[in-house]
Amino acid sequence: FCGVGARAVLYRPVVMMHGMNEDATHLQRNMDALRAAYPGIYVTSLAVYEGRRSMIHHMEPQLEAVIAAIKADANLSKGFNFYGESQGALLARAYVTVANDPPVHNLIAINGPQAGVGECPKVEFPGVKQLCGDLSTDLRIYHWPFCAFCSYWRGKNEAMYLKNSGWVADINNDRTINQTRRQNMLSLNQYMATVALQDEIVQPSYSAWHTYWYWGDDSRSKIMPLYETEGYKSDALGLRSLAERGALILNSFDGRHLGYTMDWWNENVLPMFDNRLSEMPAPSLVV
Repeated sequence: FCGVGARAVLYRPVVMMHGMNEDATHLQRNMDALRAAYPGIYVTSLAVYEGRRSMIHHMEPQLEAVIAAIKADANLSKGFNFYGESQGALLARAYVTVANDPPVHNLIAINGPQAGVGECPKVEFPGVKQLCGDLSTDLRIYHWPFCAFCSYWRGKNEAMYLKNSGWVADINNDRTINQTRRQNMLSLNQYMATVALQDEIVQPSYSAWHTYWYWGDDSRSKIMPLYETEGYKSDALGLRSLAERGALILNSFDGRHLGYTMDWWNENVLPMFDNRLSEMPAPSLVV
């Protein structure tokens, strides 16, 4: 006859979001590692705005596609952990800020331009990369029609940024504090944000930690500590509150953009997914 045996573990589902000019298969090794560590876990890598489409479309329609894909997946209806890389890390965090329905438990954002960017990637020669950033602002990059990173362009001039930013200033509560969006962030169990110490893509790399160069630093050589930023002091996104309760994890790896090793990932990131929605009784045969 049938009796009740061991209880089957139901791991919290995981959603993964690829970066710019990548596709859902880019995160296959991470998905494989998750399935090996947590048998039976449900993992999905979102196949939205892949390849070139992720480069030429603004972030608002990309975020809408992320929200729609998550809503359409019945496996995610009770909540999930969200993992994103690069531009996908920003989209994952924006999902929490703007929607968060169904809710995210742990948010893991690897090398995401959370505070925006202000220089062109892979331009590391002094003077040249600054000129690139200056010209981009002069050419009204905030309003370019076919450009994803223009949605999170921060630039060099604070007043110009606040006046012209069409997306990232709003999702960061940089103009006014939207309490619903702040509460969405505060609902997280944990938020891990990771910097690549040799990042050549996200400029500045510490945007991944929600910080930026000091306004007025023409050489763009000084990064403002997170605790000095206006957003942190005002708790605009709830980052200060998350930090005070030990839920904000700011870490790094010594490598280029997304250049982590799987050893590093398994040690630092994999444990973030070791949580359960519930435990389900598993039937067993008793003779």
